[in-house]
Amino acid sequence: MKQDFLSELIGSPQRARVLRALIFNENEQFTASRAGKRAGLSPDIAIRELNVLQKIGIAKRGKISILNKKTKRKRDETAWSLQANFPHLRALSTFVREISPMKHEQILGALKKSGRLSTVVLSGSFIGDLTRPADIILGCDELNERKLEGAMKALEPVFGRELRYAAFSTPEFRYRITIQDKLIRDTLDFPHIVLLDRSGLF
Repeated sequence: MKQDFLSELIGSPQRARVLRALIFNENEQFTASRAGKRAGLSPDIAIRELNVLQKIGIAKRGKISILNKKTKRKRDETAWSLQANFPHLRALSTFVREISPMKHEQILGALKKSGRLSTVVLSGSFIGDLTRPADIILGCDELNERKLEGAMKALEPVFGRELRYAAFSTPEFRYRITIQDKLIRDTLDFPHIVLLDRSGLF
């Protein structure tokens, strides 16, 4: 079986990416260029898939005003958003959030390219709870911040949303656990996934 079950189920990797972008950003309106950027697709392909999702009732089309920074004038542009009245939205949203497009080993492999990691914790969108303060928390013995940012940017189109992350040195991560740091507690006191624990903290 292919790694992305959602792509296989609906028969289109591109549509799966656009659907994830809508589900994980349910209050946003997407122009073609923004949808394409978020899903890692060309604007033309994004429009095609948004129109399909609109036809079956998952997306709706409207207009938004965009300010041209050079001319200081506003122009109307077509934009799509999640259809809040779609009858199966709650079930669809739960399903999409629980089906990961990548295996955990692949996520860890991508993150490890940024340095020597001691701890990797997944939360937030990875466990279907966007109220958590971060999607990924890292403890690091060595870290290349530029490579980490690049890894996040590469993962974001796959998951259809901007990933919120926090990275700490291993000693600082230990200290934050000791002092009951709010970000750490608001993550670890709720459902989460420990991908890596070389530090022996879990």
